[in-house]
Amino acid sequence: MNSSSSFEKTIAILKKYNRFTIGCHVHPDGDSIGSLLAMGLSLEKSGKLVDMILPEGEPLLFNFLPGINKTKSVSTLQPEVVISLDCAERSRLHIPPEVFTSKPLLVNIDHHISNTGFGEVNLVISDAAAAGQIVYQLLDLGGFPLDSSIAMAIYTAISTDTGFFRFSNTTGETLSLASKLVDEYGISPSLIAERVYEEKSFESICLLAEVLSTLQVSKDNRFSWMVLSQEMLEKYPVEQEETENFVNYASSIRGIEVGLFFKEIKPGEIKVSWRSKATVDVSRLASHFGGGGHARAAG
Repeated sequence: MNSSSSFEKTIAILKKYNRFTIGCHVHPDGDSIGSLLAMGLSLEKSGKLVDMILPEGEPLLFNFLPGINKTKSVSTLQPEVVISLDCAERSRLHIPPEVFTSKPLLVNIDHHISNTGFGEVNLVISDAAAAGQIVYQLLDLGGFPLDSSIAMAIYTAISTDTGFFRFSNTTGETLSLASKLVDEYGISPSLIAERVYEEKSFESICLLAEVLSTLQVSKDNRFSWMVLSQEMLEKYPVEQEETENFVNYASSIRGIEVGLFFKEIKPGEIKVSWRSKATVDVSRLASHFGGGGHARAAG
């Protein structure tokens, strides 16, 4: 990682100001939630006033993380600083509009190559495996508190965004950080993997069966796709995050280069998740339709 001046500017802001509202992208994943908790808990331990904002309250999939009960859906502060984490575009940042009436400084911390640089300060490191990796380096360089709760949030961030170190964004630096979190803070990789990937509701398994029944493959066997409709969700109501990994079934078929997952959010609104292997940059495809993400995972 580089961008030392951006790190220095961000550290100076974190030290100077006292009231922070922290948010992430809509439909938050493990990286955005882990990064948010790590940053928020560390600033709180530094004596700062912090509101940690999540779109839909406490997420079921990550309710084992320390500090998750401190998150809110609204901010009661008039913050001096708003921190955006793991969000490539301002339009996808879930921060209530009234937060900006106090004209806070906007700090943009992210690792998406498609990031638009929408902050007044932008700490965007596109070769970082996860936003959580940037958050760790920021806290470490700035001498901010790090403890086992913060370490668990960071480990969750980097492990989920790398598919537990299976995806091509995994680097030696990522593995070194994971090892450090395990050795120095007692993080249990097996516990986190079990909670995130191996504890599923009965309804989510039934829903997955219905979604897999829609699976189709293109004539050239390069593309596959499947669909989740509102009708299916009414039959098997599950939390939003319980469907996040469904797309991986489409992309895991031998020979498939791109897998797509079409999810009906509400009538007339479809969320599309993309996954690819080595040959296709799906972030470019997603950006054409108003989305974004990474070369191998976008939406």
